Amino acid sequence: MTKIITKKTSVLAIALFATLGTFAQTSVWTGAIDNNWNNVSNWSLNAIPTLQTDVQIVHTSGNYPVIDGEDGSAECRNITVDNDASITLNGYGVLRISGTVSASNTISALGGTVSFIGTTPQTLPAGAFFNGAVYSLTTNNAQGVTLNGALAVNGVLTLQNGTFNTSNALTLKSNAQNTAKVAESAGSIAGNVTVERYIPARRAFRFLSSPTTGGTINSNWQEGSPATDPVGLGTDITGTGGAANGFDASGSNNPSLFTFDNETATWEAVTTTNIDLEAGVPYRMLVRGDRAVDQTSNAAVATATTLRTTGTLTTGNVLVSNLSPAAGAFNFVGNPYQATVDVQELLADAGATNVNANFYYVWDPTVNTRGAYVTVNVDANTNSNPSSVANKYLHPGQAFFVETAAEGTAWLTFKESHKYTNGTSTPNLYRTNSDNEGAAIALTLYTDESLAANGPSADGLVVRFDDAYSNDVDAFDAKKPANQDESIALVTNGQNLSYESRAMPVDGETLALSATTYRAANYTFKANTNGLNGVSAWLKDNHTNTLTELQNNAETLYSFTVAEGEAGSVAEGRFEVVFQSTLSVNNPSAAQFSVYPNPATGSTFNVALAGAEEITVTLYNQLGQAIAAQATPAGDTFTITPQTQLTDGLYMVEITSGSKVYNSKIIVKH
Repeated sequence: MTKIITKKTSVLAIALFATLGTFAQTSVWTGAIDNNWNNVSNWSLNAIPTLQTDVQIVHTSGNYPVIDGEDGSAECRNITVDNDASITLNGYGVLRISGTVSASNTISALGGTVSFIGTTPQTLPAGAFFNGAVYSLTTNNAQGVTLNGALAVNGVLTLQNGTFNTSNALTLKSNAQNTAKVAESAGSIAGNVTVERYIPARRAFRFLSSPTTGGTINSNWQEGSPATDPVGLGTDITGTGGAANGFDASGSNNPSLFTFDNETATWEAVTTTNIDLEAGVPYRMLVRGDRAVDQTSNAAVATATTLRTTGTLTTGNVLVSNLSPAAGAFNFVGNPYQATVDVQELLADAGATNVNANFYYVWDPTVNTRGAYVTVNVDANTNSNPSSVANKYLHPGQAFFVETAAEGTAWLTFKESHKYTNGTSTPNLYRTNSDNEGAAIALTLYTDESLAANGPSADGLVVRFDDAYSNDVDAFDAKKPANQDESIALVTNGQNLSYESRAMPVDGETLALSATTYRAANYTFKANTNGLNGVSAWLKDNHTNTLTELQNNAETLYSFTVAEGEAGSVAEGRFEVVFQSTLSVNNPSAAQFSVYPNPATGSTFNVALAGAEEITVTLYNQLGQAIAAQATPAGDTFTITPQTQLTDGLYMVEITSGSKVYNSKIIVKH
């Protein structure tokens, strides 16, 4: 019997075929060739899976798919990974899923990105990912994505579309290498998020803020003050009233957590930690280490710790309206996002009103022995202290200061577009040194002990020169916040500055310096001078009545001592920078000498002393022992080659010329 196909049945068959065509086909991984997801010969359907393809990863003889971005991204609809099989994401690999996931610890996504881009509600099942973690996660589903079990994100969370429901099970991780961030997002998030912030070991104040709102300070940063303190987590916070006010016990109950009143410009000790922790509220906190550090012992060693907060994660615009209306006032502000923020964009945005858009100020705990203020020039992306890596990119969980520009209302608005996720942001932050400052002098103060140990500076300042700038104090000049310890500043029109922009210097011009709060006896200025034309810069020591040339396009060291019994040695105005025409420097009014190169890479170095008689150069080690001496004939420049091979370290150079004796220091680094 022959079946007759009529027009009607033909149409029905075509319609049925079209309907069946909307169902996904299932492609089984064979791994017949290699581990490349995008090799058609590795799939049973002999085709690369699409968002309409169901994928099944089954046990094979050894080749399991690796998605690393080198051969393109991967995508599928529903994905099933058998218990004795696996998928691995590395590097820039991306796995896009439009359907469901069925796996048990068999998807390793410790690198790359997993992206959920369905058109119907999607679920991240519990235990699907190896070690319960992914590097980066993207949700792009208008119908929403729901997390059904604990998941840690180590890299970047991107909320492109729809609502991501965390079910209170999401953690954004932080460690010594990296801190997870939330990228610029158009989507939303529901449910609590736990956010970590790794703090390196150093007993120092930190400027901190939380990216979440919820719980108390005690339940978050103090881990709820458990009976048994966890190692590597939380920190002790002390204050008046002790445990009754949520604080941890200490011998003195001295406060370790402070807020700043922008109106009165005063630090205020937090009176209790049993208050809510709110996103974006800035704090100054002394972090001694984790909660296992013994606060009753003066010998307790600081440890690294991870601070955790849990609550509603901040996304969207955030208005900061509690800034002082007083011209030149400093305002304490906290980063409300779990994201790196481009402060240049923040300050220049139309959502910022009456704030200085050129600078912001951070407290860098790595500078000096317990931290110091660092001024960041957001336009040049440089800062006032070369020991700091602070730059225009504000870290997650970091608080900072901005300056009110003029009398009147001031505010800031954080926006999603200010987030910066194109680069890596580490907890130790802060700056790259690639930006060219042009003509400038960067002056840095070191204790001799720190300099010899290649340690951090005590403080620093920068003055840059261009005829586009004015010598009056204006928005291109940054005020100097006073440090706890050593502070140096430029003094212009009665104002202390950490970063000054001036017209190109001329013959006879003088820059007054302020240096205060000395804690040691022996110090060295390190000056990096660049781009001066027609004039030379000289550091004048009014206590010793000496002038030291700051070598152009080079580094110059000047060593000095301070003593409590010598008022001139600790006088705030002891130092100044003077400029002389390069046509007149052969007639110095005071001693002009330099030792270079400094640091030296070997045992040979040079001494420049204009118009000197026969000189004798004596070299001393750090114990004050004379280890070499060399006499030379009269001249201007002398090459010194000690017979003793110099090892790495700091040496005192004594130069005797007639009845005059000059001292300097030199660093040897082979």
